[in-house]
Amino acid sequence: MTETATVLKTTGKIAVVRIEKKPECDGCKVCAFKNGQSTVKVKALNTCGAKAGDTVVVKAEKDNRALASFIVYIVPVLLAGAGVLVGALCFEKEAWIALLSVAGLVLGFAAVFAADKLLARSRGFGMEAVEICDTNAENKEEEENGQNV
Repeated sequence: MTETATVLKTTGKIAVVRIEKKPECDGCKVCAFKNGQSTVKVKALNTCGAKAGDTVVVKAEKDNRALASFIVYIVPVLLAGAGVLVGALCFEKEAWIALLSVAGLVLGFAAVFAADKLLARSRGFGMEAVEICDTNAENKEEEENGQNV
C-alpha cells in the first residue's frame, strides 16, 4: 500500500502521520480505519527526514494479519503442550502437569509480546515515510526568507 499522509509530529526516527480515508481503504484494512472514521493516525519510520506539517508518501507492508494471528495463538498453545508433555514424562502428579502447562502458556504469551515490541521498534511499525511530497507552509516561508536575505 502506498498513500499520501500529513506528518503531525516527529520523535527521532518515528513520525506520527494522518492518513485520509479513500474509497479503496474499505478493502485494504492495513490502516485500521474504525467505522465512520475518515482519518487515522499511525506511526511510521521516518526515513525521508520529514517534519511536522509535511506531506509524505507512506508505504506499508502487505497485510500479515493471518500470519500474526497464527503466531499469537499457536506459539502459546505449542508451549503449553510442551509443558504438558514435560509434566507427563517427568512427574506423575496431575498438579505438576497442569502447572507446567500454565507456565508454558504464560511463557508463550510473554515471548509473543516481547517479539512484537522488538519488531515494532526495529521495523517502524510496518509503515515507512519514504518521500516528501510537499513541505509545510512555514518551512517554505523560512526557506524563501533565508534565500531573499
